[in-house]
Amino acid sequence: MSSQAQSALKRVMASLLGMGQTRLELAGVELAQARQATVRTVVWSILLALAAALASVFACLAVVAWFWETHRMAALMGCVLFYLGLAAWFLVRLKQALAEQPPLFEATLAELGKDRQAILESIQPVAGKGDS
Repeated sequence: MSSQAQSALKRVMASLLGMGQTRLELAGVELAQARQATVRTVVWSILLALAAALASVFACLAVVAWFWETHRMAALMGCVLFYLGLAAWFLVRLKQALAEQPPLFEATLAELGKDRQAILESIQPVAGKGDS
């Protein structure tokens, strides 16, 4: 192998390694962003759930106390049905939220696909020149 071919091969390898490093850095940034968003979402969700749970429990206790003398079982069943309906609605919303999430490393995979296509396009003319 000539020194020019070795030099060209080294330049190609350096370019490929540089592209790989850039893509890994992009993946790391995406992962850090996803982690931060997830932690923030989980913390706010827990706080919201805690506040809503306490408020709804006390509201149901107030309803049951209000109707204790006349319709205590109806008040209790109303609270149970309310919580079941709320749980069903939360389940539907959770499934929607999970279905709408973009795939992890979407931008990184797109850039890797572009890199692959560019490399394949750059190789094809070189292969065609050798055939003639």
